[in-house]
Amino acid sequence: MTHSQELPLFPFTGPADRPRDREGERLRETAPVVRARLADGTPVWVALSHSATRQVLTTPVFSRGAAMLPGAPVLGEGMALPSMISSMEGPEHSRIRRLITRAFSPRMVDTMTPWITELVVELLDGLAAGPQPADLVAGLTEPLPIRVICRLLGVPRADAGRFSAWTGLLATAGSPDGVEAAFGALRAYIDRLVGEKRRSPGDDLTSELTLLADETGAVDQEQLVNNLVLLLGAGYETTVEQLGHSLFALLAEREHYARLCREPELVGNAVEELLRHALLMPTGTLVRVATEDIELGGRPVRAGDGVVALPHVANHDPEAFADDPGTLDLARADASRHLSFGAGAHFCVGAQLARAEMRITVAELVRRHPGAVLAVDPGAVEWKTGALTRGPVRLPVALA
Repeated sequence: MTHSQELPLFPFTGPADRPRDREGERLRETAPVVRARLADGTPVWVALSHSATRQVLTTPVFSRGAAMLPGAPVLGEGMALPSMISSMEGPEHSRIRRLITRAFSPRMVDTMTPWITELVVELLDGLAAGPQPADLVAGLTEPLPIRVICRLLGVPRADAGRFSAWTGLLATAGSPDGVEAAFGALRAYIDRLVGEKRRSPGDDLTSELTLLADETGAVDQEQLVNNLVLLLGAGYETTVEQLGHSLFALLAEREHYARLCREPELVGNAVEELLRHALLMPTGTLVRVATEDIELGGRPVRAGDGVVALPHVANHDPEAFADDPGTLDLARADASRHLSFGAGAHFCVGAQLARAEMRITVAELVRRHPGAVLAVDPGAVEWKTGALTRGPVRLPVALA
């Protein structure tokens, strides 16, 4: 057996590397699944091809629940807890996920769409009226998702800044004490919020989930609070970075932006292609553990082995995206085959809301500012480091 120190170090790329996981793609050319080692020397299997990644995401043998047990590999799990749906399996997961998806419904997303549109317009007007070039990160991609998720959960707008600070700490790969303190503060706030919504419900997700939980008895207070924290963290940080990625990609090679100005009907498909194209999380999916022996991409995975999948590498697999997958093609016919929201039982419950935020943001930007240009050389854009997700620190754009 290969000595662990001879295995490639995972993750293959850091948050500052851009625009693609070149090492992951190089390794995928050698095999759909490779053996790698974590920083502490623990060996893990890494799924790189589209088919192997999908197998990891959809096959119950690759268990998130088992990854929460003592001794399992740990890789930037952040705030993952056994009581969160991202860590559950089987009937318990299905029961709680059904409860969340009942409240996190397409109806709620449709209801919020006009308000999101008004918010995007408000933010863009503020940027256009201010000094140029405008920073699309500080003025658009950061405030939009936190205000959306706060409205969704019924959090007062005045508390949005506290939430963005807490979730920003949760997304870092820094001090465990800092992450723990942020999680504790966020959880205490949500616990109080649930109590307030129980006494005086409103038209928001927290009220609806609390009502459903109390009516059905399917979720206890700890599970309710922890999963609301999960929705907040996942719904904010990843959307911020995906929006930043997307606007950078459109403006760095400005013909993409110009094409959407000429063909705004492409925006919906362009959002899927932008989701496919981004390198958002260098560490890929949360770690899973095989609960029995199984073959993955032609490799024999044994019970107890840790497994990670890399959707951002799978999304560039030529076997799944035959027409030059490394190229951003806003009209790509198969763009929606991407695995950026996962697949199977743990498919992202907030996918439709994230799509709506991206679609509205891109559509309004190209409609209102067809002359917008990146105000610096693309190579001069600074990217965040020391975080689980990857995005631009600033995105200076001259709006016109």
